[in-house]
Amino acid sequence: MKKVLSVVVCSMMSISVSSAKDLSKKELLQKIQQLQQKLESFQKDTQEQLDELYDRADENEFQAGLNKIKWSGELETTVGNYSGQRDGEHFSNTNKWNMSLKLNMESKINDKTKFTGRLMMTKAWSGGSVVQSEYDSVQGRADSTSALFVERAYVDYKITPNLIVTIGRQPSSDGPGMNLKYDTPRKSTYPALLFNGAADGIVFTYKASKLTTRLAYGKGYQYNDAYYGWTADNNGLDDLDVYGAFAEGSLPIDGMGRNLLIFSAVRSTGFVAGSTTGGMTNIGDYSHLGLYFENYNAFGTKLNYFVSLAYAHPQSNGVVGMGDYDGNGTYEPIKLLAKNGYAYQIGARYDVKNNFKLGYEFNHGSRYWFSFSSNLVDPSNKLATRGDVHDFYAIYNLDLYQYIRVGYLYVDYDYKGSGTYYAPDGTPEATDDYYRDIYATYDLRF
Repeated sequence: MKKVLSVVVCSMMSISVSSAKDLSKKELLQKIQQLQQKLESFQKDTQEQLDELYDRADENEFQAGLNKIKWSGELETTVGNYSGQRDGEHFSNTNKWNMSLKLNMESKINDKTKFTGRLMMTKAWSGGSVVQSEYDSVQGRADSTSALFVERAYVDYKITPNLIVTIGRQPSSDGPGMNLKYDTPRKSTYPALLFNGAADGIVFTYKASKLTTRLAYGKGYQYNDAYYGWTADNNGLDDLDVYGAFAEGSLPIDGMGRNLLIFSAVRSTGFVAGSTTGGMTNIGDYSHLGLYFENYNAFGTKLNYFVSLAYAHPQSNGVVGMGDYDGNGTYEPIKLLAKNGYAYQIGARYDVKNNFKLGYEFNHGSRYWFSFSSNLVDPSNKLATRGDVHDFYAIYNLDLYQYIRVGYLYVDYDYKGSGTYYAPDGTPEATDDYYRDIYATYDLRF
């Protein structure tokens, strides 16, 4: 560019020092044309160099944006062999494959602010399953299509070094009670027996030296008219509001090993169901209590274990709604569950070697058991079961990033409607259904 500019300047000087009387008109026009050509060439070279600088700046800006987001992921592929009994009829469905993809995002905005997100997809091989979920809390987790759903998207902001506010789609899935079987560190705030799925809300966390407490508020459902949106009248329908208080710490017992104790109290108001006259109606409220404890390398051994307890107290308003209780697409009159329910889950894993682990989990749910757990990573949704579940598994770690897990899951249902908060006349019916799955899973983390 400097060379072209010097040539143009010299040409201009040559014309200025030449006397017009020493040049013919034709020669003068030629000189002017030559000068115009050199100016056009100079402008072209200058524009090309400017475009190159702009491209470099755009690339650097784009790369800087990517560098602000730390990505990680997990790809899980499972083959299952399912059999059992449903409504007195035997079923068998073998050699069924599905996959799950999780893309995790993390970005430190500044010393006080951090963003965390997760995109997730779960699907059967060869296409989407016909068993798709309409509920927002399990999108991306239910066996569905190849679409990615936002399972987590939240911001942590430090009001003070000890007080943090978390707002957005919360870390509320794959929580304590799932760590051992899936061979992961803690991935969620809340015990899976009480809540396992996507949740939108705001949480205040205070971290003291030995105790962490949390106050939470979220929305389980809010009315939004398909035509008028937020400007529509809700016709007296209350939103499903969720309030929670949590406290966690560890037991100061010498030699016990790493442990975690969590107490949970949750109040949910405004459960909804279909109305007998069309639209939606409120059918009551719920209260939940939970206690969770886990211990790794207990007393210096290779044994890891956990115990999770939960209690559910429904408060029906007596309103009769309409619900798909049997899951067959047929709606019938229902009420909120009529009595208190409970559940417990215990699990243990013995790490034979660093790369080989054996585990067993058992959980039981009573006739009126209900929680916000929608563990659709396994098709049985075992933590919602009204009955008994036996889960045996073995893990072989290929290396730090990948493992193979084989297992046998047996679910013995005592009552129908596992996972629902309503039933005909509020009382789940007895059943002798059962479910078996012999499976193998390959899991890669990157």
